[in-house]
Amino acid sequence: MSSLISNTELTQQLEALLPGCANLIIISAFMTQPATRWLGQLISNNKPKVQLIGRFTPIDFAKGASDLNALRDCINNGYQVKALVNLHAKIYQIDHDTIFNGSANLTGKGLALVNNGNLESCSRVNACEQSKAFINKIVESATDLTLSMLDKMQIFLEQFEDADKAELPAVWPEEILPQTLELFVSDFPLGKPGADLNEYRLNPSLPFAQIEHAKDDFSLASTLFKQTKAYRWLKKQIIENQSERDLGFGQISRLLHDALADDPAPYRQEIKDLQANLYSYLKLYASDEIEVYIPGRRSEILRIIN
Repeated sequence: MSSLISNTELTQQLEALLPGCANLIIISAFMTQPATRWLGQLISNNKPKVQLIGRFTPIDFAKGASDLNALRDCINNGYQVKALVNLHAKIYQIDHDTIFNGSANLTGKGLALVNNGNLESCSRVNACEQSKAFINKIVESATDLTLSMLDKMQIFLEQFEDADKAELPAVWPEEILPQTLELFVSDFPLGKPGADLNEYRLNPSLPFAQIEHAKDDFSLASTLFKQTKAYRWLKKQIIENQSERDLGFGQISRLLHDALADDPAPYRQEIKDLQANLYSYLKLYASDEIEVYIPGRRSEILRIIN
């Protein structure tokens, strides 16, 4: 039976478990040096296999939420470090029988390793096959980082002065960090354009949260929309359509149902809602590239504008 513990208690339990573990997976949106150095000291003797998965968006480093030098230390220590742009989870899996889940990032404040630490909560989760499969899916969906990629990230960030931080893109350029090919619900708009959603406030790195933040600048919002995985996926389906007819709403729904990598898979009605939201953004920001038309009384049809 699980019970809530504070981040201070989580740190204490980790300090007891980590020096004897053989495998360690930490999923944390943010990571900083006080915590990664703390981790390195705890596992310096047993040297487990370590996998670290973080969000690691440009704005995370610009604001100091994550630290490039912390990631360099981890890679030099032999840890596998991976990035997943839509990540918000905080999970600690020690070997195959212990999982902690909560709000504590792998940072000095998140684990209360510094004097002005945050107050976080956490609970121990049943290490069942479903929980481990969920964690493994996150690990597999993330992109490996290398020292060379971190150097490119630093050079990219140095182009922006402090006053220009608001102009940072939501994701890294493809030549620095290629986006994962898998498609998730979080890659889609969770509401119609202009919707004020709590999910966007909690996770401002979500692609459509970034678009909503930029909505007063139509050109920027349009550019961000056309860069999203959801839009690029949709455009690809239209271009690669081999049938003699343009793709209708139902056909796109079926393709989307097969493409989403979420586990468990979303319900079909949820998929249709995501699709309808995406069409609303398409009409607003990409009507110059894709036409949405309704022949007679049939459903909405998509075709590329030549």
